[in-house]
Amino acid sequence: MARQMEALERLQETDIRIDRIKNFIDHYSDFVDELDREFAELKRLADEEKNTLDGLKKERAKLELDLKDGEEHIKRCNVRLYAVKTNKEYEATLKEIGEQKAKNSETETSLLLLYDQVDAEEKKLAEAREKVAREEKQIQVKKKELAQKLERGNARLPQEEKAKLELVAELKPDALELYQWLQSKMGPKVLGRVVNEVCQSCFRKINSQMYNETLGGEHLVQCPGCNRILVHKTEEFLAGEDFEF
Repeated sequence: MARQMEALERLQETDIRIDRIKNFIDHYSDFVDELDREFAELKRLADEEKNTLDGLKKERAKLELDLKDGEEHIKRCNVRLYAVKTNKEYEATLKEIGEQKAKNSETETSLLLLYDQVDAEEKKLAEAREKVAREEKQIQVKKKELAQKLERGNARLPQEEKAKLELVAELKPDALELYQWLQSKMGPKVLGRVVNEVCQSCFRKINSQMYNETLGGEHLVQCPGCNRILVHKTEEFLAGEDFEF
């Protein structure tokens, strides 16, 4: 049975590799779509900055025109002062000039604030566009890496599946049947590591007899908590392997 347990452990690791490869292949388009969404969001934020800047410039142009019209109005009033014939008309024109100067002063103050806002927004837009350009290059690199990983995964998968068939052939029917039945219920991780009488999958403490039977490896022992086949293994499966494809 010790050889059976060893074959089961190797089968478990092979199934984990297969699961990781298939999971990546199945979700490859999702990873690419996520990169596209990130880039689209950056562009949207840059477009918002541009719209904000365009709005500020439009408002600035309107105020500049208002100020120009106000100055022209004052010039016309000054000309009119020489033509008035009564004190009442004179005073009314002076009042009109004073009110227009006050409006012009408010407009100038607003313009000064807008000039600062436009400058600040132009810097923000430039930074946003630089970030878009920088991220676009990085995303293209990431997409290339994902495509290369997909290619490697598609090449590695049949190798792992072949290795699985060879391991399956080493198992006795009862051990294989139990392994496959458990796998149909709980996915690829069928074996549960037990350390110091504790199952590392469900953290159920097992009795000393079961623990000793697990250490002996003479027959298959299932965890009373999660039903996984218990194996005495201090490290995670594939912990000593830098698995990458």
